[in-house]
Amino acid sequence: MIDSGLLDSARRLRLMACALVLFAPLAAHAQSTETLRAYQDFETAKAANQVQDALKHGDEAVKFTQADGDKQSLVELLRSLGDYAASVNRDPEAVQYYGRALALQETELGADHPDLVPLLSAMADLSVKDRRYPDAEAQLQRILGIERSVYGDRNVNVTATQRKLREVYTAANDAEGVARMDAELKAHVAQQRSLGPPAARAPRYQQNNGFATVRVFYGTNRAPSGDLKPALFYGAARERGDLNYGYLDVTIPQIHEKAELEEQPRWDVTLDVAELRKRYVLLSNVQPLPKDEFAHRLHEQVAKAPAPDVFIFVHGFNVTFEDAARRTAQLAYDMDFDGTPMMFSWPSAGSVFSYFGDEAAVNDSGYKMAEFLETVAAQSGARKIHLIAHSMGNRALIEALQTFLSRRPPGARSHLFGQILFTAPDVDKDYFTDAMQTLRGSADRVTLYASGNDVALRVSQFFHRAPRAGTAGDVIVRLPDLDTIDMSALKADRLGHSYFASNSGAIYDIFSLFLHGNPPKDRCGMNDRRPNDPLKVYWFDVDACKGDEFLQAGITIKRYGDKAREHALANISSLTDPSEKQEWQRILTRIDALVAPRASTAVAGTAK
Repeated sequence: MIDSGLLDSARRLRLMACALVLFAPLAAHAQSTETLRAYQDFETAKAANQVQDALKHGDEAVKFTQADGDKQSLVELLRSLGDYAASVNRDPEAVQYYGRALALQETELGADHPDLVPLLSAMADLSVKDRRYPDAEAQLQRILGIERSVYGDRNVNVTATQRKLREVYTAANDAEGVARMDAELKAHVAQQRSLGPPAARAPRYQQNNGFATVRVFYGTNRAPSGDLKPALFYGAARERGDLNYGYLDVTIPQIHEKAELEEQPRWDVTLDVAELRKRYVLLSNVQPLPKDEFAHRLHEQVAKAPAPDVFIFVHGFNVTFEDAARRTAQLAYDMDFDGTPMMFSWPSAGSVFSYFGDEAAVNDSGYKMAEFLETVAAQSGARKIHLIAHSMGNRALIEALQTFLSRRPPGARSHLFGQILFTAPDVDKDYFTDAMQTLRGSADRVTLYASGNDVALRVSQFFHRAPRAGTAGDVIVRLPDLDTIDMSALKADRLGHSYFASNSGAIYDIFSLFLHGNPPKDRCGMNDRRPNDPLKVYWFDVDACKGDEFLQAGITIKRYGDKAREHALANISSLTDPSEKQEWQRILTRIDALVAPRASTAVAGTAK
């Protein structure tokens, strides 16, 4: 039994910490309040179709945001104002807003960064609308140059931009330009037919000034706190609200280690933002959006991504909105995910002392998540929607899926999703077993990660006096059409609970699952100890798949195809740092293992 004096001390410490957090930013809060009021006035006028007032309040919000010194928020605000001005045919103002946003982005990122493409695309669309064809051509040619340098000549984004250019030349009666684009498109098709595997491309998320930025689209039924600081935008309080939509940006430092979630210590407040981004994984921006605009921005992002897939992550107990965002971005970055990362955040209190309160909150969140799924499925344009939940978040995902499927006739429920992955589910085993029957056939593959060394689930089992679905051993879940993976060999954290994202071997398995969709027998380190048992359980061999170099080898094969080995050898030859040479030598060894024939059961069939 826990000593009540210890609990009182813990409560006093928490109150002291809260007081420090509350009183420190009071000096800056007045400016934030003015900014928030200007944002609200803008939205109110926009909803009332009062265009002039909306633009006036938008300009006030720009002034206050500029005074706050938050460049990223200023860029997003200018972009939103440009979109609004264009939608109400105030094209000159739209050009000015887009131009200011672009200038800020260029100062921050450089003239050839891929994050400039959405703004350039918006400006090009406006130029075409206003028949300023030379401007449209210049903007699209610039986009084409950026896309070629990042993705290579044969990427679908390059082709799409070439087709837009052809449309511009056609509208401008430029026969020479049309002929030039026809020739480039014809050569592109010929290349695709003759060269086989796609050309090598840069990483999904580019490092710049010591960090990369990962954009995550989100849905949440947390209530906004009223604080504009990204980390506190939805706060940590377990306050439930309506379903909110938006996107956020997380920065990943160049020194980031795979399967790590570098967290800023609470005492490290002496560094400026630029230095913090070079050291820690940080939530840098939160942009709430109306549902329609969210769907538009999401569809735009999915269309521009190297792959038209999304994954949605659902966090577990004791997780704030900020930490859910950081974890989602870390997974996307570590997997070099070519699609669009997303998350659903339910109102966890973010406190180890709020387990039963979190239970009530998550049980009340599944229906909201079902609504979020409806929006993503209907309007994102995604080819595949992958779902991954952790711990208590599996309860929200299961209820959301059951609600989502119940709205469709039985004949229309097949393969609506790509991969569904339940990791360490803090869910009653019997309930989970029954739920799996209702989800059968709804995804290409359904996977369960369980562990016998999960201390958090042991505690939950003690409280509930019933086995949890994420527990291994004698009670491990074994069902038809469910790939059960015993991950007990992974001891990634002190509770053995977050192994799915805290171990590079586990991340490699998710990477492989999302990329290829292979069954366990064709993935790295999966041992079938009961080959004659029709209800399969696979044991993950951590020694066969451990090490960051294994994950890097898989990513290198994805990027370079048959040229992966050649690329590794070139790196070994060109590097001068002995430790970097050794690292790439290990990566080369892993590449050789992954592309080897199926003779090795440890790595059979991992690369396709």
